[in-house]
Order: sequence, then structure tokens, then C-alpha cells
Amino acid sequence: MHGPTILASKTHITLDLLGIVAFSSGIHVRLALTATGRAAERAHHETRSLSDPTDPDTQWSYLSVLLQLGPVAGEADPYLPRSGSPLKWGGVPAYRTEPNYWLGTCTRPHDIMISAGWPEIGLGPTCVTALLEASPSAVTSD
Repeated sequence: MHGPTILASKTHITLDLLGIVAFSSGIHVRLALTATGRAAERAHHETRSLSDPTDPDTQWSYLSVLLQLGPVAGEADPYLPRSGSPLKWGGVPAYRTEPNYWLGTCTRPHDIMISAGWPEIGLGPTCVTALLEASPSAVTSD
């Protein structure tokens, strides 16, 4: 298990690594993105097709994540995104999502690289690498 760690932090946007857990069948990565103010308003606007499928505007975006574990790499699609965030925190527009990602691959020791960004709301690309090491019950990161 590895986490939590702040991956990116700027005015009104924070991207956190909540955890990395390795299983015999793959790696589970949990992230959390929190936005307030204008960034939150943009995030709600960009993801409205997820919350309102009848919206005729097909332009939308979401947090983009690339995972790489050894030779296996690819764009990650979230499952259980948990983006039912409050519209306001203390009167300020707010947005929070906690997407989960699964990389089904072997868990022998490797570096795992996580690259993420959402330029449409003001989060430029950020990248972190962690070494996953074998242990009796799980894989951990330094």
C-alpha cells in the first residue's frame, strides 16, 4: 500500500494520490481531485454529460490519467468515479471526484508511473513515479 500523497496543488485545485494497492491480479490506484471557485465551476460544466445524459452539448472532459507499470502503459478509465460532489462548500463553488483505476498486470517489483492532468479546468500535467516492492501480503512503495 502506498499513499496518501499530494500529486499537484495550486490555487483552487488539488490532486491527491489516495493509495496504491497491489494484488496478485493487478494494481489498484485511487486518486482524488478537489477544485473550488472557478475551477470547480469548470469541472461541473465539463462533466455535465456524466450527470445529465440528456444534455445536447457533447463537449466534455474529465481528469486524464496515464498509468505505466514496467512495459505496460495506457490511458486509464476510471471505475467508481464518485463524482457526486457538493456544489458549494461554505458558499464557494466546489467539486470533488475520487476515481479508481485498475491496471491488471503482474505485481513483481516495478516502478509505477502516474501521469495526470485536466487542462480544461486549469490542472496542467503532473507526473509521479513510485517503486513498488514485493512483500508477503502486498506490494508497497517507498
